[in-house]
Amino acid sequence: MGKLHPIERSAASLRLEIAHRAARLIAEDHINDFGLAKKKAARQLGVTEARNLPSNQEIEEALADYRAIYQPGHDDALLSLRRKAIQVMRWLSPFQPYLTGSVLNGVASEHSDINLLLFLDDPKSVELFLLNERVNYEHLDPRNSPRFADHPTLAFWFDDSVVKLHVRPHNAERQNVKREERARLDQVIQLLTEPSAML
Repeated sequence: MGKLHPIERSAASLRLEIAHRAARLIAEDHINDFGLAKKKAARQLGVTEARNLPSNQEIEEALADYRAIYQPGHDDALLSLRRKAIQVMRWLSPFQPYLTGSVLNGVASEHSDINLLLFLDDPKSVELFLLNERVNYEHLDPRNSPRFADHPTLAFWFDDSVVKLHVRPHNAERQNVKREERARLDQVIQLLTEPSAML
């Protein structure tokens, strides 16, 4: 393989620098969106051209390097959160919840929320369920998801972690999403034995 041209070497170095900066933002600032993290990292480094942005895989590799050095307990914390998610999903099985967010994609830290998606025609049914189960919950500000203002996001504590239930209209379930963006209970259980199964 020939040597990299100086300009190419500079671009590769820049991508690596952005990837490591994005990884640090994800790990330290709990930014759960790779796209947002890479754009913020690029902005901090004064990079404006999209072609210089690293891929998600490059960020994942940088994040693994970062955590191996600075957060060696991350895997245990993630495993604990996924186990809690499984417990809650089993409990909420009548609503067929999906796991989504940082606990699914693996960037969660010890204090991350457990985010579940519920697609329901009757959004009040889950509130009635929680009331019958004597769960103290609260409504989160719908301005975070104005498209679904009539469908609540509910939050409660479970085993020292915050669980957020993002209730959405039943027809929204059919929207095209990448497979790694949400997972059923059996897929989350699979993650305990095959961490890379969904990633």
